[in-house]
Amino acid sequence: MFTKRRVLIVLTALVLVIAAAANAFASTYVGNAHTHKFHYEWCRYVDRMNDSNKVYFEDREDAIDQGYVPCKVCQP
Repeated sequence: MFTKRRVLIVLTALVLVIAAAANAFASTYVGNAHTHKFHYEWCRYVDRMNDSNKVYFEDREDAIDQGYVPCKVCQP
């Protein structure tokens, strides 16, 4: 039988795994200098960008501070 303690441990572990995965995906943002939108590195629109238009950001706040808006597809 599942005890409250065991359920809490499993849920805590699950949250930690999800948080680690989210940080791995969100480590780098790529902005488009032409459209002023920024994306997660894995977004399909990054592959369609000209290399000359790519601008890299380490965090979301930096992109927003520079006037970029989040992509509506990948929602960084």
